[in-house]
Amino acid sequence: AARAIAWIEKYSRVPEGKDVGRPVKLRPWQKRELKKIYDNPHGTRRAILSFGRKNGKTSLAAFLLLLHLCGPEARPNSQLNSAAQSREQAAIVFNLAAKIVRLSPELSAVVTIRDSIKQLYCPELGTLYRALSAEASTTYGLSPVFALHDELGQVKGPRSELYEAIETAMAAHERPLSIIISTQAPSDADLLSILIDDALAGHDPQTVVSLYTADPELDPFSVKAIRQANPAFGDFQSAEEVLSQAESARRMPSREASYR
Repeated sequence: AARAIAWIEKYSRVPEGKDVGRPVKLRPWQKRELKKIYDNPHGTRRAILSFGRKNGKTSLAAFLLLLHLCGPEARPNSQLNSAAQSREQAAIVFNLAAKIVRLSPELSAVVTIRDSIKQLYCPELGTLYRALSAEASTTYGLSPVFALHDELGQVKGPRSELYEAIETAMAAHERPLSIIISTQAPSDADLLSILIDDALAGHDPQTVVSLYTADPELDPFSVKAIRQANPAFGDFQSAEEVLSQAESARRMPSREASYR
């Protein structure tokens, strides 16, 4: 993990927001997540990270993607995929990763950006990343060693053809790694909820999970509850904006479900 953290902070740039273009400085909670993934004594096959919106989820996903495309975790001639439920969602991770590459002289020297087909290619290593969506018809025939499942909480029900196609395709490799980064699913019967429940049960030591959620006994509109579900609260997540949303949801019950 120390090597991964050092590489991200040395070569990555903040892709958006008030600090755009500045070197990335990972927060302590982000470093803890990397340590959980890369310092697992059993090795990590699947990592699940779930927290509220606007906590830098997609930027963290893009850093991990580049770490495996051209960083110290890269494997020569390997495939990498990110998966989302729509083309628009699939493009978000690609666009952020492409921005990070363009902002970094070191990364832009080794990574080719193919905007029209949502690909990143590292010629020196032969590594190729592709952004996929559930709307695409090219999910089979893949063989990724690294997969990023973006917003898996959007999947309704217990199955996703895209998720299963990618996960089964990874069986061709030794030590593949899947990263699931998502807000929570709306129902306990949805795929992400099922995966989280299984991970929390501790059946597989190669699966790690971090679930940032508020204690159900707390006032959901309180600062303490908000902090529990939002690790970036008051940092790169605007405390003023989130507290305003909380007050709005408190006053108007029709907005409470989306707030939660």
